[in-house]
Amino acid sequence: MPHYDYDKDYPFAAFITNLGKYNEGALVGEWVKFPTTAEELKKVFERIGIGAKDDFGQTYEEWFITDYDCYVDGLYDLLGEYANLDELNYLASKLDDMSQDEYERFQAAMEIGDHTGSIQELINLTENLDCYDVYPDIHDHDDLGRYYIEELDAMQVPEHLRNYIDYEAYGRDIALEESGQFTDLGYVRDTGDSFHEYYDGERGSIPEEYRVMTFQDDIPEEEISEWAMDLAYDMDEFFRQNDPQYAAEHPEEHAAKEEIYENLMAGRISALDEKLAALGQTQEDYLPSEIEKFKNATGYEEFLDVDPQAIREAIENPDQSHVDEMLAFAEQANREYEAELYGQQAAPTPDDRETGETVRTPRGTFHVTDMSREQMEAAGYGFHHESEDGKYLIMANGSRAFAIPSGDTPEHTAPEKLTVLVVEPMKEPYVKEIDPGLHALQAEVGGDIAASYPFDDPVGLVLNDEGKLIGLDLNRSLRDEHGEIYDIVAGTFLVVGLGEESFTSLPPELAQKYMEHFKQPEQFINLNGQIVALPVEPENPLRTAEMTLEDDYGMIDGIINNGRRGEELEKAQDEARRTTPEKKPSIRERLEDAKRECGERKPPDKAHQKKPPEHDL
Repeated sequence: MPHYDYDKDYPFAAFITNLGKYNEGALVGEWVKFPTTAEELKKVFERIGIGAKDDFGQTYEEWFITDYDCYVDGLYDLLGEYANLDELNYLASKLDDMSQDEYERFQAAMEIGDHTGSIQELINLTENLDCYDVYPDIHDHDDLGRYYIEELDAMQVPEHLRNYIDYEAYGRDIALEESGQFTDLGYVRDTGDSFHEYYDGERGSIPEEYRVMTFQDDIPEEEISEWAMDLAYDMDEFFRQNDPQYAAEHPEEHAAKEEIYENLMAGRISALDEKLAALGQTQEDYLPSEIEKFKNATGYEEFLDVDPQAIREAIENPDQSHVDEMLAFAEQANREYEAELYGQQAAPTPDDRETGETVRTPRGTFHVTDMSREQMEAAGYGFHHESEDGKYLIMANGSRAFAIPSGDTPEHTAPEKLTVLVVEPMKEPYVKEIDPGLHALQAEVGGDIAASYPFDDPVGLVLNDEGKLIGLDLNRSLRDEHGEIYDIVAGTFLVVGLGEESFTSLPPELAQKYMEHFKQPEQFINLNGQIVALPVEPENPLRTAEMTLEDDYGMIDGIINNGRRGEELEKAQDEARRTTPEKKPSIRERLEDAKRECGERKPPDKAHQKKPPEHDL
């Protein structure tokens, strides 16, 4: 048994009150500690007068709960005044059977609001505690980062470098990846195990040992007879007042009441339901609601509700009967009854159609079922979210979830894009839309991501976690309030928005602000042992592309070959040749030519005319 608040030895108690006495102005009730037993509860009902008769001979049958004493955090608000006592006992028994470790996991799941919408969900939560891990004394991202690195050895960090690790940023990444949350009991993470529904809200799925209302299951035959007689009297009166034909066909009131009574006791009730409906009665009216209660209390079976006289008439005169329809209906009802009796199900369930595969998303791990989306919706499941690769849809019903292939449902809504600011080395920043999720962020920065939060605005920098170690180009400097450089980002990084639990799209005004902040590319040099950032002109790939194709270098304007062509181009080339001065050889070239000339010079030949020396101009 776990330790409840205030050292109590039970999770909660309920004050059960006699509703009839309460309406008469008397508060007659008794505190009941849960878990309890059917014998104890029966004695409580006898003491508060449930089952006794009032001064007019009417039985006190109804009760409600006027107050609770609850010693489990977060449970009080889920307990209602008309709660199912079998459900309450089921939950209390499961809590009492827990170890202290299991109870702490239950409390942690309660605190994060996971599967806590109703008593039914809480009962299923007690059966799925292996879906959660709780790390006590881990209360913030810094604690989490240190725990993973120093205790779980998630990253091998040399001792002399541990003071340089940003444990808070590392812990924030871990919590983001695991969808973990911090509670008063510590850090809670999803283990990835599938959440199964053991209790579907039906009384039949409550194990027998937890049921405490069994003493009301068997109503004495004499009480059923009295109940049927009262109903017969009320219905006969109603029919006579609202149906003149009924009064004409049943002149003897006593005989008419006896006939209705016999039909009720024999389970032939459908004709009475149809007659009431024809006279405008609905389930919210007294007589139909009482008949429904009578059916539930007496084990009414619809497929047995057949009038023997109608069958005899159909057999004797088949041309005027609906015997085929009646027999088909009876056969269908019998099949449904047998399916319920033997635990069969007419329609497939996700559990029956599991493929054995699992799909992991940032919200957990889900078993794959080969049911279609239409079948899942027919089974009460709705679209919850989509896997990151778009191959699976996660369908959930509030307490359980399964993955189905998305190929059957091409019309589903695509996940919303994430708007980020991309900052590359030596380039101006630009806005880009990327897919949400870890893989898209890793693709943009070229490896495992790290996050930094150097600004007061709700923005973060997503960068390559090993950018400096693997030698990525230094990109932009980060400066303190005095303008001094305290860090340099290596490689491409992103500026993203921050939500409560994950990264979000960068708002337009912040995108503009940080586009200006990181607009100037920087080059870094080591000057006398100090790192200095030098502003440089950003690369312009469009200008480079244009210069390789442009026929007029005076028109580098973003439009290729929009300068002079044809005659204008030729005139421009002639003018360029005319006005361009002849290139003179350098001093070195002239010295070399002179040396070569001296080596080649011969005595003058008077027979020939003197030729000038040749020069390689």
